[in-house]
Amino acid sequence: MRGLHIEHPGPRATVQDGGRTGFQHQGLSPGGAADLRAWRWANHLLDNPSDAACLEITLGGLSAVAETRLLLAISGAPCSPSVNGTPVPDWGTLFMEPGDRLQLKTPTSELLTYLAVVGGWQTRKFLGSRSAVAREGLDNLGVLRQGDLLPSPPGPDQEACDELLLRQVPPSFRAPLANSADALKLIPGPDHALFDTMDLARLVQSEYQVTSQSDRMGYRLDGPALRPPGGITSRGVTCGTVQVPGDGKPMVLLNDRQTIGGYPVPATVPRLDCSRLAQCRPGDSVRFRWADVAECQAERMVFEEQLRSFTWSPEGHLLRRSG
Repeated sequence: MRGLHIEHPGPRATVQDGGRTGFQHQGLSPGGAADLRAWRWANHLLDNPSDAACLEITLGGLSAVAETRLLLAISGAPCSPSVNGTPVPDWGTLFMEPGDRLQLKTPTSELLTYLAVVGGWQTRKFLGSRSAVAREGLDNLGVLRQGDLLPSPPGPDQEACDELLLRQVPPSFRAPLANSADALKLIPGPDHALFDTMDLARLVQSEYQVTSQSDRMGYRLDGPALRPPGGITSRGVTCGTVQVPGDGKPMVLLNDRQTIGGYPVPATVPRLDCSRLAQCRPGDSVRFRWADVAECQAERMVFEEQLRSFTWSPEGHLLRRSG
């Protein structure tokens, strides 16, 4: 099988889809695309199934050569992509002939860039998912190294290329940066009532910085400490679980999290806001605000409706479907 030959993967490049659901009770992290919004839009640009596997690239730096005809889409962190030295747009589609070289620079902001191909990357599946969780050490499962071949489906015909090229996601459909004035939402968690009201107020009235001890497993934050209550029994955790360990500094668990945790949980960050947080770099500042489940569900419903109800014009613009 042919595809994209990886000359240099950059700091880190892994294959991610919707994740390996249903196996946390066996100790396996779900994994999956950390920025749900960018990953879904990359697939939508190519009319892919919504859970198709993309390449998640951390801090750009990727260089790769096409071994077959490839129709690709890029979304996420802006990394000045180019094919044979010619710039191509971020958050849009691009075409490569055999021998063409794709290069991504270090993003000017944010962290994660997504690279999709028509039909999704065809790496090995394990328990229903192609997602890589690097710390689990599963062989040949989507952690790219120099010289690897990223296999793709057969190249698209000319008619498909003509239909899918020129597409680009308008800025209004992209997420605001997590360190913008738009605070990340918090849903009260299972241990919310055990925390002092002053600590809960401090959590949403303070500014926190992303520390260098942050990765796909979770983001550790530095800022005003909270006073965690004791006597918490270990329980299952999810993407967005906010834990407060003994030092009082909150940490937000993400896709490659452990399966259970025994630290108190004052809140949960909803999934779309986890996507914004996952785009933060060490040193970036974030703020929080309280929200209820209904508000977060409504935001997710609007996002899903955008993907369902908008299609593409021949000129590559988004149009609402008739009816």
